[in-house]
Amino acid sequence: MHLKFSTLASQFLDDPQSVRRAVCWPVLVWEATPVGVGPAFSRRTMTGLSLRRPTVAEPLVLEVRKRSHVVTPSTGIVLGRTLDSDIMVEDPTVSRVHASFNEEAQTGMWYVSDSGSHNGTWQNGTLLIPGRPSPLFERASLRFGDVMATFLQFSAFNQFILDWLARHSRATPTPVPESFLTRQGEAP
Repeated sequence: MHLKFSTLASQFLDDPQSVRRAVCWPVLVWEATPVGVGPAFSRRTMTGLSLRRPTVAEPLVLEVRKRSHVVTPSTGIVLGRTLDSDIMVEDPTVSRVHASFNEEAQTGMWYVSDSGSHNGTWQNGTLLIPGRPSPLFERASLRFGDVMATFLQFSAFNQFILDWLARHSRATPTPVPESFLTRQGEAP
């Protein structure tokens, strides 16, 4: 499911607990490629996509969750380009079945695995070996082909919003309540 970042961020700044209840966590925030940065991969695996893409002003938020109506043989949450993917990413450098996410039931730790994609899956700048799960903590930079995304647990979403607002503010930054500058339960 694609969520509007601006709406989610605004709701989060007003009432973070309502967002915690409304959104399946973790999420991937897919940001537009910075201006002047060309694609890293020339190998395109499909053309003719509708290309629902993020813009500089509006990243896409993708919930990392299994779609209930999709029946696939894999047990993980599949990220890919096709309509039957749990997380559909419409980009020609993303393979039909590009990567998968799994949560370890006992610890709650999340993992990402490349599914043998054409253009690879990268975590924090390191190319993942296909089929080998890599742990994801509160926040991780991921790349699927040319798609740049940030994996975020709920605990890291507040800081991501503040960082994003700081990077994209126009003339004067919007004042942020002091309560949002500290972690929940910590003294300011």
